[in-house]
Amino acid sequence: MKHSKFRVVSYFVTILFAILILYPLIYIGANAMKDSAKIYDTPPKLTPDTARSLSIVVDYSGMEEAGLLESIQKDHITAMLSTIYELPKESLFEVKFYGTMNGKTVYYARAHRGRIDLEKDQGVFQGVAITAQTLDYPERIQRAIDSMGYKFDLNGLNQTVDAAQLGQNELNETVGNFLQDTYGLNGNFKGTTLSVNNWLLLESFAYYFRLPSFLYANNKAVSNFSFFVFLFNTIIVIVWAMVMQALLCALTAFPLSRLLPRKTANRMLLFFLGTTMIPFVSVMIPQFTMFKSMGFYDNYAALLLPHLLPYGFYVYLYKGFFDNLPESLFEAARIDGASNLYLFFRVCMPLSKPIISVIALQTFLSNWNDFFWAWMVTEKQNLWTLNVALYNISKVTSVRPNFIMGLSVLTIIPVLLLTILFSNQIKESIATAGIKG
Repeated sequence: MKHSKFRVVSYFVTILFAILILYPLIYIGANAMKDSAKIYDTPPKLTPDTARSLSIVVDYSGMEEAGLLESIQKDHITAMLSTIYELPKESLFEVKFYGTMNGKTVYYARAHRGRIDLEKDQGVFQGVAITAQTLDYPERIQRAIDSMGYKFDLNGLNQTVDAAQLGQNELNETVGNFLQDTYGLNGNFKGTTLSVNNWLLLESFAYYFRLPSFLYANNKAVSNFSFFVFLFNTIIVIVWAMVMQALLCALTAFPLSRLLPRKTANRMLLFFLGTTMIPFVSVMIPQFTMFKSMGFYDNYAALLLPHLLPYGFYVYLYKGFFDNLPESLFEAARIDGASNLYLFFRVCMPLSKPIISVIALQTFLSNWNDFFWAWMVTEKQNLWTLNVALYNISKVTSVRPNFIMGLSVLTIIPVLLLTILFSNQIKESIATAGIKG
């Protein structure tokens, strides 16, 4: 009975603390799926509102074909931008535009709210107030059309709207009034349909990922590959750090364990452990000055070279592991004429997989979360790591808070996935690393 009560209490406490630990991530993820206006609602809501899709139908029957496409395109851009601008708190995550003619759909365009926000805040309409006058520039309209895309066929398109649902929603009159009276459509407003599609909440993250290509359009690499550039830089630094620390720390520990006298080895080990007690802030300025004077600034060398220094604690782990390897393994190999290099690569390293796993995990986590050094030594956007990019993007005042939260979630997810996927290997590595003899 006592054991069952203890088990229930332990499960309850574990679940409670798991919720408390995950709550900030859940809160950020929920806000990332809200539109920016809803984030500031009071009292705040943890869950996002239902995502809604608005379809706008405009008729062009009776208009001449000459200049028809240009008129529809202007209405298309006007309808999408003005709808998001005029109805910021209606949780509209998708706007569809249908241009009809003689009972057929001849023009169709669709845009997610994230895409419209990018064009409005960072793209073609950056810094422009959404008015009938500012939306009446053909060059700006054409650039927006080329970016967002459309379908046009006078013979008719497959995309259609349910006529029975047309105009049967609470937003229909409001949308019709501001489109016709305030913004002045070229066509005849026929009505709207409104539907629910919660998958649009997840689609928002695709546009968060594309934000850097709008913010740093002058940088060719970022413009073409967007957030992948920062992810690529982070992976390069992490893989380099993992390989170098796993190899160099082992090379440092091997002579301390197997070649040098014990007293000398222990003194040298104390030196390596002592280096871990020096705060980075005390050597930050000298290291930065040295790197810059040597030309290691604003390039990959500045990001990679610091990882060529063996970390004292990892040297300590390796030495402790090598000390407990059976001496008979080394004696048998030496009888067969094995060199020290052979002993290191063929005896020590294959048996060190638990230690390598621990070091790889710790190096991955520390470098994934690293910010300060990478921020100090890089200015070019194509050299930024994820954390540096996220910091610099967050300083841009025109970036909406849901975009920042969405990018934050995207940087957290890889760590969570790796932890979940390799949880058993992590536990086995740590357990094996603690076995002596």
